[in-house]
Amino acid sequence: MRRKGRFQTYEEARNAGPYDELPMLEMGIDPQLHLSRNDRPQPFFLICEQDTAIAQMSGEARIEFRGTSVNRFDMALGDYAYVPAGTPHRYVAKTESIVLRYKAEHPGLEAVAWYAERTGEELSRIVFDTAKELPQEGYLRACRAFNADKAMRTSKFTGDALPEIDLAPYRWAELVGEIREAEGAERGRAEKLGRYKPPAPRAGTLQIAPPAEDRPPLKVNVYDFARTATASLSPMFPYFAPGCIVPCTALQDPGGRGPMGYFVHHNTVQEVNVSFGARDSYQTPGSVQVGPNTHGVGQKPGQAGNTGSMINIAVITQRQAVGEPQKESIIFMCEKCNAEVLRRDYDAHDFPDALQGKIEPWITGLPTISQSAAASESFNQSSRTCKSCGHVNAPFPTDYWGWAEYRRRTTVIAAARTIMAAASQAAAVPAK
Repeated sequence: MRRKGRFQTYEEARNAGPYDELPMLEMGIDPQLHLSRNDRPQPFFLICEQDTAIAQMSGEARIEFRGTSVNRFDMALGDYAYVPAGTPHRYVAKTESIVLRYKAEHPGLEAVAWYAERTGEELSRIVFDTAKELPQEGYLRACRAFNADKAMRTSKFTGDALPEIDLAPYRWAELVGEIREAEGAERGRAEKLGRYKPPAPRAGTLQIAPPAEDRPPLKVNVYDFARTATASLSPMFPYFAPGCIVPCTALQDPGGRGPMGYFVHHNTVQEVNVSFGARDSYQTPGSVQVGPNTHGVGQKPGQAGNTGSMINIAVITQRQAVGEPQKESIIFMCEKCNAEVLRRDYDAHDFPDALQGKIEPWITGLPTISQSAAASESFNQSSRTCKSCGHVNAPFPTDYWGWAEYRRRTTVIAAARTIMAAASQAAAVPAK
């Protein structure tokens, strides 16, 4: 197998098997995507030390949870499930299902666990460090131990025992060799590109913290969400802390909204783009790609125009930086000579305006949307004259992207929440 910067999900899935968790993207890309084609229940509950997200690309399934306020999600085409760190979860395919799982490039500890059917008690758990043992190695080792030791399968309260796992359908032993071979060939290339950093050495015991009570699993459907999103790059989940996976929808239909314009975006973290339906677009349904950290967005002047029938719904996902600054830039180029006309650099966590009240990350949402609104506003209000060639550039079509509306609504909800918090506090004081 060869990991790539882009791939077609449905083509690659033809050779995938149940719970393969094949790493698909080149080394050094974070978040990493893992592909499986599931046709049966997962033979264990998976526990990840870091956040993970699951995208349903075909079929129907159920995700079961333990140790959290959420019991289960039913999954269908376009569903995204966000699974916070430490949450035991098990994928149960109702029909053959193609699945993409988002994980950190270096996911740290993982564990597999089993629970009694009648009491719900945890029967056994095996933890492994993915820096030393591939997930597929961990799965296979744990399942073999589970089969060999009846005590691992037996409830202390009822005496009921779970059956042994039939390992025949799973290709984990075969995949270990393929993944190791691919990593050996690709690590040197990734290091030369300055894109690969080895995982930091681990100190302490192999123990995964339990899930946080204030971060439950969540589910959103891409199509339902994209219909109501106010801007391109709208985040689907309210989790934005370091290490969080941030999937965002982007709906493109220039035939309905007019020209999209062109700008350049720089992000110090990578963006993984998955198409959930495209027509007359550079993307195809199910295509995945990761561009450079500095990349053009929209329709560059001089390129062939989009047809009136062009549509694309994409999910663009980044993973928030951990332990290092996260910076972004919006750059407007001269439509005649391609020189830089205006550039706005900003911290990826900073909102461009003053907001009223206590501001938590979910209030500001994804600040890059509002920063893009501020940048395009500055560009349109300036002379837009290129210093290199003197060309006066046309205004940027901000309305197409919906950034200004997202920015405006953010200021409104911040103010409204502050007003409501004050009212609720006043109501809590007993009347004299």
